[in-house]
Amino acid sequence: MTDQDHQRLLIAFRKGDGAAFEQVFKQYFKPLRLQAFFLLKNEEEAEDQVQQLFLDLWNKQLYHNVQQSLQSYLHTAIRNRCLNYLTRADKEIKMRDAYADHASVVVFEDNREQLLQRYLLAALHELPTQRSKAFHLVHLENKKYHEAAEEMGISVISLKSHLKLALKFLRMRLKFTTVHLFDK
Repeated sequence: MTDQDHQRLLIAFRKGDGAAFEQVFKQYFKPLRLQAFFLLKNEEEAEDQVQQLFLDLWNKQLYHNVQQSLQSYLHTAIRNRCLNYLTRADKEIKMRDAYADHASVVVFEDNREQLLQRYLLAALHELPTQRSKAFHLVHLENKKYHEAAEEMGISVISLKSHLKLALKFLRMRLKFTTVHLFDK
């Protein structure tokens, strides 16, 4: 692509042209995903962050902010998004650990219930950060989807996706555990 082609694409992109947006997505998705992966060390989360960047660019009309180089803007945006994610993830891990410490203090009368709680906590610790946070906000703090999504800085659709995957994982993990736990 020539400099002139890049300039035309940038102008069309800044005007909110859907075809230009699609072309930018196709051209930059893979390099941005690779950059995000190097920062996050998680392929799935890297893809989520890049997708969310493009969703935000379109839905929030952030394409108006691009002034000079589209490539520089996108790479800077994904780097900042990943660094913010890592900061939030670190805080989430600390919150999760504090929750686990608090929950592990609770004593159950029945040893099976106590064992089941340990399995649940272990399964919650295995969830990726975003899924764990989504589960915590919606199911433990009883927040509405839009409140949880806003707090996490993601769309409601992304929140629902994280919840669906978290619940699927927890069901699979606990299904095996409860079968063995209550067969005895």
